[in-house]
Amino acid sequence: MASVEDRWHRTVKLPDGTTAKERTDRYGTGLRWLVRWREPAGNERKQSFAKKVDADAHANRVEADKLTGAYIDVRAGKELFSSYATRWLADQTTDALTRENIGDRLRRYVEPYPLWNSPLNRIRAGALQSWLKSLAAVRTSGGSPLAASTRGVVFSHVSAILNAAVDDGLIGKNPARSSSVSAPRPDPRKVTPWPREWVIGMHEQLPERYRPFVTLGAGLGLRQGEMFGLSPDDVDFLRGWVNVQRQVKIVGNKLVFALPKGRKVRQVPLPSVVRDELAAHLAAHPAVTVKLPWEEGTGAPTTVRLVVTTRESRACNRNHFNQEVWKPAQERVGIPSSRENGCHALRHHYASVLLDAGESIKAVSEFLGHSSAAFTLKVYTHLMPESESRTRAAVDAALRPQRAPGAAEGGLTSTDVQNRRNSSDSMPRSAS
Repeated sequence: MASVEDRWHRTVKLPDGTTAKERTDRYGTGLRWLVRWREPAGNERKQSFAKKVDADAHANRVEADKLTGAYIDVRAGKELFSSYATRWLADQTTDALTRENIGDRLRRYVEPYPLWNSPLNRIRAGALQSWLKSLAAVRTSGGSPLAASTRGVVFSHVSAILNAAVDDGLIGKNPARSSSVSAPRPDPRKVTPWPREWVIGMHEQLPERYRPFVTLGAGLGLRQGEMFGLSPDDVDFLRGWVNVQRQVKIVGNKLVFALPKGRKVRQVPLPSVVRDELAAHLAAHPAVTVKLPWEEGTGAPTTVRLVVTTRESRACNRNHFNQEVWKPAQERVGIPSSRENGCHALRHHYASVLLDAGESIKAVSEFLGHSSAAFTLKVYTHLMPESESRTRAAVDAALRPQRAPGAAEGGLTSTDVQNRRNSSDSMPRSAS
């Protein structure tokens, strides 16, 4: 059992058999109340308090935690957030690029603040809220506030790290889940698909060897990395399908081949207009064999024939392509240069075309390679055709009186109904 000791007084027995309190050599020095207890493993621990009420509360809490299995070693949470976060990140089993991105966000948006060097057991909800307030004041290189979506992603990293600390028995609870912590909420923005004129304009203005990218994005819904990683061996020209099974991405400043986002391989229908352009492009620019590491910069070399490569017969690098090829073409078309108007806009155009044609949200989700149809619905629900007219037509068809053989078009009129009523009123009623 945990015990509470008074370090300033001790009990002495008087000659008459009674007891009294007398001061110890520690009187007036340091914290008065000392709690002693043994951990479940048998190790003795102690902690001092200024007030007896706090000492008693700690002793009771220790015993309760021991009984319920919730006991936390008081020394375990002394590890700094920075040290634990570094170990946590190294143990993640996600792909190398994801780990790299998480590390970059922690370095830019957590390391400069007191939270980074705080002991885990000293991090309170107030400290997290203060850190979030500091993030809200951050400005990008362009002078605009740091996007709420970015702040939300960084907050989710911090919360995940604290969750892991709870699971490892270093802290008792995750302060990021406190009701007093206001997690950043992304500003609600609706996807605005490009008009057809912009898609055609980009196709015309891109250099001839890169024009298939517009068709691959707007005609197959491929992500940029998936466009870069497409091989003619992935295209079934006869049956009309495309196997989306790899992408080209940057890991540690090196180009690598990897599975598509979410590691989801998928099949996408091949429209004839896309098939014809791919065939013409491959006739003019035969596929080039490229060798890149798989998944990581030091991964096993993988050889793939690519549909589109650079003039140097290399896989496309998104940084160079976006800056030196895509943006100049945008300017020539007259498209505002913004993040929303990157290659991903072609993918939104593809989704909007399918939905406008009445394709099911489930099919669109599968063709886009989304994690779920619910996510697709959340992103694109405002692009779905209006249902009011379909609702009216369906109800009308169900409730409109059916025409008898030889009856006039349109069913009964109000005059017909009144005539029937008059006729029925003049007929004798049967007994009931």
